[in-house]
Amino acid sequence: MRKQSVNFWAVLVCVVLGQVIPALWYTIFSDQWMALNGFTVAQLNAGTTPFQYLASIVSSALMALTLAWVFIKIPVKSLASGLTIGLLFGFVFVFLEIVVKDMFSMRPLMLSFIDGGVSVIVYAITGSILGAWRKYD
Repeated sequence: MRKQSVNFWAVLVCVVLGQVIPALWYTIFSDQWMALNGFTVAQLNAGTTPFQYLASIVSSALMALTLAWVFIKIPVKSLASGLTIGLLFGFVFVFLEIVVKDMFSMRPLMLSFIDGGVSVIVYAITGSILGAWRKYD
């Protein structure tokens, strides 16, 4: 029986998409997101540092590597099952956590949908890629 292992090329693609998708998402929802947070463009520009981007890349890499490892243990062996598990993880572990945190912080529900929605999409696409693009030793 062949042994499945982590496909680091697939993980790398997922990390890149984990940066591109949120950039596009927040470009689309930028005005609404800034209004819901009460931010101005000047505030955002003043508060932006390279560390934020580095943290985002590291976070995407750890998420994709962890999901790839979980997919080996389950095992996930198709795009459809990867998509399903990715959606489930993104919704349950990220989206719902953001909604609850924002409720206690008395932040608008729409902000939760913007911030959590992109995570669900990234997890779903990551799951699809890792489910479809498997590697065997």
